[in-house]
Amino acid sequence: MKKASYIFLLLLPALWGLAGCGQEGPEDPGAGETVVSVSLPGGTKTALGAPEAGTRKVYWTDGDCIALNGTASDALSGVGEAQSSATFRVPGSFSLPYDILYPASIWKDAGTVTLPSAQTFATGTPVPLAVPLCGQQTTADGGAALSYLCTVLRLQVLGAGRLASVSFAGNAGEQVCGDFTVDYALGTLAPASTSDADKQFGMAVDQPLSSETPVEVYLVIPAGSYSAGFTVTLKDDTDATMTLVRGSAFTCVAGHVLTPAAFTFAPSASAVELSLPEMDMDVIVMDSYNVTGKVEDTAGNPVEGVVVTDGRICVRTLFDGSFYMQSDLDASDFIYISTPAGYLPPVESGIPQFYKRISDLGVSGGVLECGTFTLTPVANPDNCTLFFTADPQPRARSWSMDRIAYNSLDCCSDLYRELRETAATVSGRQVYGICLGDIVHEDMSLFSDYADGLATLGYPTFNVMGNHDNDPEAADDAEGAVPYESWFGPRNYSFNIGKMHFVVLDDIAMYRSGGTLKSYNNGLDDTAWNWLRSDLATVNKNTTLMVCAHGAMFRKEPDGEVSSREATLHGDEYAKLIRSFREVHAWAGHSHSTFNYIYPASHRNKNIQVHTLARSTGELWTNEYLSAGTPRGFTIVEVRNGVIQSWRFHATKYQTGAFRGSSQPDFTYRDWDYVSGVAKMRSNGNTLSESYQMHVYPPGAYEAGYLYVNVFLWDTKWDNPVFISGSSEQEMEHVPFEGCYDCADKEMVDFYKANASILKNYSGYPATPSNYPQTMFRVPASASGSGTVMVLDRFGNEYRQKVNW
Repeated sequence: MKKASYIFLLLLPALWGLAGCGQEGPEDPGAGETVVSVSLPGGTKTALGAPEAGTRKVYWTDGDCIALNGTASDALSGVGEAQSSATFRVPGSFSLPYDILYPASIWKDAGTVTLPSAQTFATGTPVPLAVPLCGQQTTADGGAALSYLCTVLRLQVLGAGRLASVSFAGNAGEQVCGDFTVDYALGTLAPASTSDADKQFGMAVDQPLSSETPVEVYLVIPAGSYSAGFTVTLKDDTDATMTLVRGSAFTCVAGHVLTPAAFTFAPSASAVELSLPEMDMDVIVMDSYNVTGKVEDTAGNPVEGVVVTDGRICVRTLFDGSFYMQSDLDASDFIYISTPAGYLPPVESGIPQFYKRISDLGVSGGVLECGTFTLTPVANPDNCTLFFTADPQPRARSWSMDRIAYNSLDCCSDLYRELRETAATVSGRQVYGICLGDIVHEDMSLFSDYADGLATLGYPTFNVMGNHDNDPEAADDAEGAVPYESWFGPRNYSFNIGKMHFVVLDDIAMYRSGGTLKSYNNGLDDTAWNWLRSDLATVNKNTTLMVCAHGAMFRKEPDGEVSSREATLHGDEYAKLIRSFREVHAWAGHSHSTFNYIYPASHRNKNIQVHTLARSTGELWTNEYLSAGTPRGFTIVEVRNGVIQSWRFHATKYQTGAFRGSSQPDFTYRDWDYVSGVAKMRSNGNTLSESYQMHVYPPGAYEAGYLYVNVFLWDTKWDNPVFISGSSEQEMEHVPFEGCYDCADKEMVDFYKANASILKNYSGYPATPSNYPQTMFRVPASASGSGTVMVLDRFGNEYRQKVNW
């Protein structure tokens, strides 16, 4: 087969600046009309000019009109040759924001556009071609950013006879015409139809073919990923058919022209394969970009479709692995990728290196050269194990509030050992770690200790920034994040594992109060919010979304939503966006307690499940073995075939650091003793293991005549636990959270409140536990006896705990 050559040409920069929108223009508006003057750098819309040094200019033409908030402008007339600016008159007066759409004919309603199922054949120089764009203006004296919504596929057809028609379809049934939802601010389309009729569009051509001069056919294709490639079908006037197939995944990049080499129409029952690896790759030249680079695997193969960002806007790599971006480099610190499924970025000391610091990169000809991001393919990529930790939060050994019981650095070392040994038992699949913030406790020098710990684990750990990870002496939120970013890179980023998309967010907005940077609001600042919108615009809504933040972004424990205590920046907006995905898991730490919540089917957030983890290194201040009733430990999530299969709690069995306080408690309700620094169960002498998923309390611990149990990760998709005594089985009653507490936690708090002098008058250490568990159950029981508590989790795993009293 003859090798074809593909050339991608940028029509204009991915984001256009719209100048002079609003009540400005060369002429004053008439009564009851708005005048919009459009002048775009490098040329403008709609006629497609001839190729010139790897670019194409586009120009306004007679008959063009835009829609402003759904109202069509008057059509342009008397447009000059190669005219790059135009003035549109729109009947009526409008309130900001202005939603601007071209062409006006595709507007359906405020959030929907309709792409035609029958496109019009166009010829000429320049070619009159209406490629959809949109933008939004939010301020009266500002501008908008117009974005292309589609790709152009340019076919050059030679032959004899007459070419009658051409049609286009995605091989995985992607929507290519009909109704799409449109985001004017982001400049993106999302499929809104499930009709089979919208999975293919056609064009009547009716042009004679020649063996010397090709017929040029321009197809306008919705930008996005075509997971199994696409098919183009050509028919002549005798109904003879030729089929061109791209059989593997392909990303159509908005605002580009895709041009295969000229080919001869040759009817056949067999399809002609467009195999990109066999094609010549020509250099992409853009009218305007200031950042470029490539993404390749370790064998030097280009990786297509990888999302690249400056922390504000997102672009994708093309089929040769290259990317181009127009970035506000003064407002950005990193250029980084959203690691695609099936790959790992370089990992140094356990820290993924998915980013490049702009300050470390060179500039050539005014363009920031990012070089190559190299990715390592992962074996068995759809199967993996995730370790979620939260709030290790170490403090210096000399700090007075860290010498009450156990030192936090010692507890961190025990945690790293537990993680390392547990990871060593996993075979045949990649292990990933995710730490949900408060990596340190306001001591920036301890980031190095944390990094040293990660380096021992044997797997990469993705990190979240917490409120205590900010430099308390910094002037503001951005400055406070500098030490964290120096170790771990950007605070807001994403990556992909299997069929899941992970977004990591800094949802703690710090501000100075009382002379230090320790106060905060919950939510996303403008930069984080705008980046999240750009990132999620690249993700299919059927993808499982894993949202990882330090503070809970949704349900904040039993007392309600996050807005109940603090301001939640962009809360309503991010909730609406996130819940538009089919399945969402929102992970957080921060509260030092375990809390899982599933929104009911009647709730607007019904697609969201909340997972809040207790502090992995035990109670704050004492670093004792519990955190609000949950032992030191972490959550293990198993992924099979790209989706979550199960999760379970894993308690840390080690306590190797010496007791540092003046008086050591003798716990009645701890289920184990430490023997040479290893937890041995009092019931049978066995080492503490993953079979320990609950704490059973005999009658009298809470109240006479009732046996209680705290099931650490219980949620409403689990069965209620059952108490088995002899041949009797009783379902246990769920205890309301009001006034509820974990008995072992209360025993621990009571002891240190009474015996640790530094805590006696400290209001930050409550007299009674304040994080009420949602996971307590009880059942009537006799004054003495024995039995077993059995619980079935949501995945069908059964756990049992024996009790004697």
